[in-house]
Amino acid sequence: MKRYAVLGIIIALVISIAAIGCSSGSSKPKPTPTQTPTQTASPTATATEEPEEVGELPANYQFFMEWSDSTGVTGEMQFWVKGEKWNTAWSTTSEGTETELMMIYDGQFAYMYMPAMGQVFKYTSSEAMSNPGAAYAQEFEDGYWGEVSDATILAGFQAACSGGASIAGQEDINGQSCTKFTCNFDGGGVSHYWIADSGWLVKGEVTSGGYTYTMQYSNIEFNADIADSMFDINAMAPGVPITEM
Repeated sequence: MKRYAVLGIIIALVISIAAIGCSSGSSKPKPTPTQTPTQTASPTATATEEPEEVGELPANYQFFMEWSDSTGVTGEMQFWVKGEKWNTAWSTTSEGTETELMMIYDGQFAYMYMPAMGQVFKYTSSEAMSNPGAAYAQEFEDGYWGEVSDATILAGFQAACSGGASIAGQEDINGQSCTKFTCNFDGGGVSHYWIADSGWLVKGEVTSGGYTYTMQYSNIEFNADIADSMFDINAMAPGVPITEM
């Protein structure tokens, strides 16, 4: 089955601007050969007639993500995934105040650990709370293409961007060779996405209404050997009281 994830990235980035930490749904549009893009890329990167198969993330992976916006808010997140289990170590700084928390789903229960409060809250389902890392994890999932051509990625952007899409050249981001894609929105908003040659989202930047939001991924490891203790709240917050919600 063909999977086109660009619309998911765009939706998630826009949602992140509106409310950091909100989870975003995604759909994967399939550009058809008859579709005419509103902007064109270079002659070497035209939409393919037969879309390539987009890669799937392995069951185990981890990454580090940093973000900032034009109001001065900054943050970072370490994210671990092992099958259906996940762990988010999150911190954000706004107006000089730093907030830290860890959120874990062990396959049965979800936990939110607030170090400053010395408290863990337990939930019966991962959907029972708002995981501030969910949108960013979804962006990483939807931003993974695997070994496909720039033309295939461009076709996905052309299908998803209401104001047209184009390739804006090659850039090096933290030692990663990336293709820079530009996505234009109706109303004047614009987004840029840097996709590594290995097929994963390295950087995203959205500008709309004078506001700019930037996110960047690093320390990517696929098929990571992640210890089970990373998803054990008693190992991550030993001795901390647990309150059931």
